[in-house]
Amino acid sequence: MEALLNSQCAAQSLGPANQLFAMLIQTIMAAQCSISPPDMWPKDYGPTALNEGLQEYDFIIVGAGSAGSVVANRLSENPDWKILLLEAGGDPPIESEIPNMFFTLQRTDYDWSFFAESSNQYCQSMPEGSFWPRGKMLGGSGSMNAMLYVRGNRKDYDQWEQNGNTGWGYDDVLPYFKKSESNRNPNVADFKGGKYHGKKGPLNVEYFPTDSPLIDVVFKGAEELGYKYLEDINGEAGVGYGRAQGTIVNGTRCSPAKAFLSPIKDRPNLHIMKHTRVINVEQDKKGVFRWVNFFIDEEHLRAAKARKEVIISAGSINTPQILMLSGVGPKSLLQPIGVKVVADLPVGENLQDHVVIPLYVKINKSTAKALTLQDIANSYTQYLHSKDGFLASHDVTSSLFFVNTVNLTDKYPDAQFHFFLFNKGANNSLLFSSKLGFDDKVSNSLNELTIETDVMSIFVTLLNPKSKGTVKIKTMDCNPYVAPEIIPNYFDDAEDMQTIIRAIRIAQRLVETKVFKDNEAEVSPLDIPGCNELKFDSDEYWECYSRHVTMTLYHPVGTAKMGPKDDISSVVDSRLKVKKIKGIRVVDGSILPSIVSGNTNAPVMMIAEKASDMIKEDWKEKHDAHIEL
Repeated sequence: MEALLNSQCAAQSLGPANQLFAMLIQTIMAAQCSISPPDMWPKDYGPTALNEGLQEYDFIIVGAGSAGSVVANRLSENPDWKILLLEAGGDPPIESEIPNMFFTLQRTDYDWSFFAESSNQYCQSMPEGSFWPRGKMLGGSGSMNAMLYVRGNRKDYDQWEQNGNTGWGYDDVLPYFKKSESNRNPNVADFKGGKYHGKKGPLNVEYFPTDSPLIDVVFKGAEELGYKYLEDINGEAGVGYGRAQGTIVNGTRCSPAKAFLSPIKDRPNLHIMKHTRVINVEQDKKGVFRWVNFFIDEEHLRAAKARKEVIISAGSINTPQILMLSGVGPKSLLQPIGVKVVADLPVGENLQDHVVIPLYVKINKSTAKALTLQDIANSYTQYLHSKDGFLASHDVTSSLFFVNTVNLTDKYPDAQFHFFLFNKGANNSLLFSSKLGFDDKVSNSLNELTIETDVMSIFVTLLNPKSKGTVKIKTMDCNPYVAPEIIPNYFDDAEDMQTIIRAIRIAQRLVETKVFKDNEAEVSPLDIPGCNELKFDSDEYWECYSRHVTMTLYHPVGTAKMGPKDDISSVVDSRLKVKKIKGIRVVDGSILPSIVSGNTNAPVMMIAEKASDMIKEDWKEKHDAHIEL
């Protein structure tokens, strides 16, 4: 039996990880089937569909990512509804399951591997432009992200409601965060009498299993600066420091696919088709969007019909592309390239992202010896036996720090600090640079820092950018296999750069605290032509630096904006129905009217929970009134 299980595990698809880990991954696959057993994921209905043909469905969901997985679960709770879930990728590979290997999936077949357009205003040290990974597998980006469970704060959602999005205030959305969640940390789950967290949802949330001494260094430094410890980073307070909560379970990733699809993989009314590329959605003779066109395995063109609705949950890049190829988008863009315009709507506008400027801090007093291949191999053995240690955690990434750069005592942050450790001699700085696409000068400069000492990077993150970008299908090219044009417009608004520089100053003050100085910490500049001749630590230097090493935090949102009837900049209404047409609802991060003050994966799952209830309410009413669209 063991040999059979090992054989089944070895047959699973393996994402091309970096060379250092490849041999060790093969060892894990051969030795420990329990990490990712072959029968954990739902079967692929695609081959059956090819042989037997497709039937009509009540709902067709496009995208099995963080939102689509939730919607598929909740709608298929009704046994009278037939659901089709279409996903462009396949099952997550074994690397996806191991928390500290999340970075290895970028630029692989499990990633859409988008690039934002280059500019002289940002990403100047990235020759290819800003690299924007997006998950292409069950669970979507929730199967390759850093697993941080962060919701933002009350002000984010109350602002949505104040701007006309009825039912989207904080008190309205909090129950849907709780509905998904099964929080396993008693001091968090029971905080304030359980006001903020659920214990019975499918999504496992808990602290990362790490005892990194650098977490204490960060916390003591933040305390020295006068900030308070947040017992619960997802509670009421927004400014301060605390321990990150993560979507993990038993030392493995708890992806949206694992949480919401695996437990229901045998529901007879849910068909999941993998490796299925959706092209567009077409209207029926009555003008209702019902037909979804897609390729199976890039060869067989098929169409399926939705009796009730098509739900697009393809993410903030693919959702606008699908809408525009369906004739829903800016007339000024679509008409010149020959796309029949059904609804002139600002699809693809309002793109927002959390821009990051990384600072690199040498920890000169670090007593850690340089990591060897044997050290890493030992950590794999430890992970196999106990699902803990180096591979199960994020080291100092488990600490989070929220600040207001204008007023220390303000309740709500405008910047966030993430932390990332480059271990001495481990060469993970090379992996980092290669994934992001830094040029040789920056990459070599960073790697030289990590040869002799540990280096902690502080990711200075702009939480509420005023700059907005666009996503467009490329002019004169309606080929759905051509990636859309992404123009993030980082720093288009001068106030964003001012906020970043203020945040960098706070990060510097953190490094200058006694506890950091006790570890002989120092911010180290990189070798950046064009910035080197400027006075180091001047505002002009940090502006130049920021325009060269601009990073994304992988949080694009807003490209199918939610807004009230009189908001001409919006695409969907408060029930997430696309305006001016019938038959399509959008449920994913693209509906955010403004980006939240924290990581976006948890809010996307909340949106899907709330949308699922809306869909159930809408169709119960229509059933009772015998109305059929």
